[in-house]
Amino acid sequence: MKRIYTAALLISLVGLLNLSAQERIYTPVLSLPENNAVNQMPDVVLDWNAVTGGNTGVIKYDIQMATEPGFGNPVNFETEFLTAVQTSDLIFGQTYYWRVRAKDGNDISGWSETWNFRVIRRVILTGPADASEQTTEVIFTWSEITGVTEYDLEVDESYYWNSVISGQTANLTSVSVVDDTHAWVAGAGGLMLFFDGSVWTEQESSITTDIYSLSFVDGNNGWAVGKGGKIIHFDGTSWSTQSSNTTNDLFGVHMLDANNGWAVGKTGTVLHFNGSDWSSQYTASKDLNKVFAYDANHVWAVGKNGLIIFFNGSTWVPEETGGTIKEFLNVGFTSANDGWAIGKTGFMMHYSSGTWSEYKHDLTTKDLTGLFFTGPDNAWAVGKTGTVLQYDGIEWFNQTGGTTSNLNAVGFYGTTGFIAGDAGSIISYNDDAFSNPFSLTIPSEYLEAEIINFPFGERFFWRMRTKHGHGTSSWSGARSFTTQPTVELDKPNNHAVDQNLDVELKWDIYSDFVTYELEIDDNADFSSPTFLSSNDNSINAEMLHFGVKYYWHVRALHTGDVSDWSETWDFTTINSIVLLSPADNATDINLSPLLDWKDATGISNYYVELSDKADFSNLLVSGTTPADQSNAIVPLVLDKETSYYWRVRAENGLDISGWSPTWKFTTLPPVGVDEQAFENKFNIFPNPADKTVFIQFTNEGSKSLKLTITDVLGVKVIEDELQGEMGHMTIPINVGSLQNGIYLLEIADKENSFTKKIVIKR
Repeated sequence: MKRIYTAALLISLVGLLNLSAQERIYTPVLSLPENNAVNQMPDVVLDWNAVTGGNTGVIKYDIQMATEPGFGNPVNFETEFLTAVQTSDLIFGQTYYWRVRAKDGNDISGWSETWNFRVIRRVILTGPADASEQTTEVIFTWSEITGVTEYDLEVDESYYWNSVISGQTANLTSVSVVDDTHAWVAGAGGLMLFFDGSVWTEQESSITTDIYSLSFVDGNNGWAVGKGGKIIHFDGTSWSTQSSNTTNDLFGVHMLDANNGWAVGKTGTVLHFNGSDWSSQYTASKDLNKVFAYDANHVWAVGKNGLIIFFNGSTWVPEETGGTIKEFLNVGFTSANDGWAIGKTGFMMHYSSGTWSEYKHDLTTKDLTGLFFTGPDNAWAVGKTGTVLQYDGIEWFNQTGGTTSNLNAVGFYGTTGFIAGDAGSIISYNDDAFSNPFSLTIPSEYLEAEIINFPFGERFFWRMRTKHGHGTSSWSGARSFTTQPTVELDKPNNHAVDQNLDVELKWDIYSDFVTYELEIDDNADFSSPTFLSSNDNSINAEMLHFGVKYYWHVRALHTGDVSDWSETWDFTTINSIVLLSPADNATDINLSPLLDWKDATGISNYYVELSDKADFSNLLVSGTTPADQSNAIVPLVLDKETSYYWRVRAENGLDISGWSPTWKFTTLPPVGVDEQAFENKFNIFPNPADKTVFIQFTNEGSKSLKLTITDVLGVKVIEDELQGEMGHMTIPINVGSLQNGIYLLEIADKENSFTKKIVIKR
């Protein structure tokens, strides 16, 4: 019995212990920010999952945050029930470590797993686009950083990289800088350029095939490799070829000294130089693009499909790159244990203590082609469409090359540095950047700023930083923009002809903050221009003459600057009116036709002539027509089946255009043998008339008669049917509503018609 009781007691005690263990409080699980997160706000919220368990029902949490993983000098927070805490004024760019534990009275959980995050280091710029063209009014935008008090913006014409006039148009593919007075760039067609500290000059390279890579160890020893396995050597005086024993393209070369170096290229070619000869040392599985030697026992080469190979002083072996198939285009190391490989679509991998890992970023998707480390805490990478990235030992960030051209290589010695690119591009490093900036402080609630009245046609660089009560961020990388130098003309098209004397001159809107000045002259040198100004992007010309070629240009101005004149365009004014109808040589035209021509503007009036003689020796009609009326009705009844000639010109004060071409028309022939008899049946009186016109005729009762009265513009003003009793009759027509002037009265039946001019005069 005693043994059974003891066993039962032990079982009971074990049960109580298990129950007690279940009631102890659990350790929190961290949630946000994710472990190893970067670019966190200086007021980041630390979040964890709520715990269960405990006895009192009042759950409290201890939070520790420190700048080192041992929590030697932590900042402590405490919350009750709340599973998050908001920080403030964290140091920009600092990595923080944090952990949480839970408390329920005297019951305290263990500390959670330790996570870390890094606070954002720089403002992220969003607009204007890098290397873009802007007007003199620029809107700057950036991504929000919370937990800050203000932003600083700087704009300057001085920046780290400045374009150099190389005098070349060939693509430049490689750079090597020995010292302040010895630098080389090379490129397509065997082009070799040398920098002596002040100017670039061309050297004879001894080859005419493309050069892909350069490497100098001093001013008397340099190598270049290229297409078809070409290798050339510089001895301080001249370039000469060396035998490579291969015809494979060689894309990369790197020399440790005059007696030790490597070249790599097509089909995995790896060559080694021993001081006198180049020989094959290894053949990789894929094309190799670049090689970098840190020392004789640490050499890396990179190439297609994610290939990285390593030389340990005796053998070459492939290295593990996580299965990537991205093509690597360059490689560089700051020590035997720290390096980078860069490549297609901006792909980057970091080597640290024997392991390659992907560096994830959203800086660019352009190919990265050039890489150079000036030290463990500074590097530059360049690539397609003007991409420039800088490394500060912690992270890569965007800079600007001030261009959209492809950039292929970068090299340095101290503060002497150059970038080489397509179409002869050379960009030199300037250590004195942002030396005299325009500065602007912007409250944190704003995420854009507009600056107006930049000078015309200048290039500017800008950057930003942010602040809070306990620190200031690093400056962002810079971006560039160029202000549009002048106005773009729009219409009339260059070399346009037949323009009206008040032609509208129009140009593209530059901005809302400028006015425009315009010059028009009949001399291309603008020696005696007509000067006009406008607040809008168009203006009508003034004081022009017929048949003259005019030149015009426009410029913009604001309170701080005046642009250059735009491109000069020209146009020629009309010198003749374009006739429309009756068409030339038209037939069957009615006896009082409407003469119509194309409208012209900027004139005072038209002058019209009509004759039955081709030389206008017998004028039937001659006189002026108002400028707003591009037609005229012939104010008399013409003879049937007769040819007439007409022409028009424009007048503007004392200036007269040339005559239009002379057009001819022929009136309609008699309709039926009884047409004349038909007209003789009618007597129209009085003429001139006042308020009533009487039509006297004999009505045979079998035909319908239609009466139409039109004005000199051809507009019908009266229409009526002539009806009455059989026999001789007189019908009154009320013309009291008509203005004084000349009108045409037409009477017609189904077979015949005639027209008679009547005059209303009061």
